[in-house]
Amino acid sequence: MFIEKFSLPTRVALLSTLGLTAWVVAFIRIWIHGSDVGSFEHIAMLSLALLNGCFFLINTAFQLRSMLKQKLHWLINNQDIICWGCLIGAYTSVCLIQLIWKPDVLDLFLLSSMIVIHSIHTIRFSAPVSVLVLLTPAAVYGGIYGGETGFFIAVFVATQEIVLWGLGLGVLRELLEANKLKISTAKLTIAQARLEESSRREERRKIRQDLHDKMGHELAAMNINLQILEHKYPGKADDEKHSLVQAQESCQRLFETLGEVVGELRKQTNDHFYDQLRSVIDNVPGLAIHLQCDSNIRIRDDVVADNLLCCIQEGITNILKHSRASSAWINIFYDDDQLKVTIRDNGTAESSVTAGNGLNGIVGRMRNIGGHASAGRSERGGFKVSLNLPKEVLI
Repeated sequence: MFIEKFSLPTRVALLSTLGLTAWVVAFIRIWIHGSDVGSFEHIAMLSLALLNGCFFLINTAFQLRSMLKQKLHWLINNQDIICWGCLIGAYTSVCLIQLIWKPDVLDLFLLSSMIVIHSIHTIRFSAPVSVLVLLTPAAVYGGIYGGETGFFIAVFVATQEIVLWGLGLGVLRELLEANKLKISTAKLTIAQARLEESSRREERRKIRQDLHDKMGHELAAMNINLQILEHKYPGKADDEKHSLVQAQESCQRLFETLGEVVGELRKQTNDHFYDQLRSVIDNVPGLAIHLQCDSNIRIRDDVVADNLLCCIQEGITNILKHSRASSAWINIFYDDDQLKVTIRDNGTAESSVTAGNGLNGIVGRMRNIGGHASAGRSERGGFKVSLNLPKEVLI
């Protein structure tokens, strides 16, 4: 369709502009009609029309605020008092204008736009409630006029309301899908960073193993052969003996150098834990993450480093999926011979937390490496995950 060529913000702006234009046209028609009625009736109709527009703006502002506060998570709420109050006030104002004005059929259709534009707000309710809310004012509006014409007017208004409601649902669905896509992209970025680091670690491990198993074996065999030569020919000249000793010393130095290289490769596998974590955090979209961590932290064991990084990644993923937070704080510090990690956000957290796959996975990983994990509502609001590790696993 042609409308699909427009971006989502453009479609939202276009829909809002059309609704506002319809309201302005109806308001201008009421203003012009003022010459045909008394002064009090004219002021009353203008005041009701302005009130109708104010209800529209108030309802729109509160629904947008609710969506932004929930980080584009839309919650159906049939008990939204503000939405109910604005809709009832808006529909009542139009019916009162109709009773005061008693417009002809053409003006009646024009005035109905002040009912139709509010249909977009019924996406707040469940589908059955929304349909009931849409049909009731249409029936009342047509019933005031009465007769066969009133019936067709009611059908027209109800049809326009349902069409606008459907458009609103479509725009809302795209907003929610876009938010889900953002979360999925963030999760994919975290997984990709983890996979890349895992590949680098595996490559270093293979190099380390090859050096240790192959070169180490050859150097050990060479050193043994030199020792055999020294014992087999004890009566050799001083020059030959000196050369043999030098060869043995060179072989020993190579063996020590190889040990240092292998040890350095083992350290590099998880020597840069801070850099790995920083890389993961920098690639998370839509969430401001503040990291407080000693950049010199070193973790001796590859398994410990991997599991700790995975737990922090899972904590970030849980924030993106569930907490509707805009900011998060990750603190890593030493306390009482333990490494402590806290992951906290400024989202909305329930008073009681039911552990899902993510939290259960964190608890399981920490248990496997000799640590402990806990989660719950933060004292500052939001959600908090705490990880504790014995200091013995660190360098």
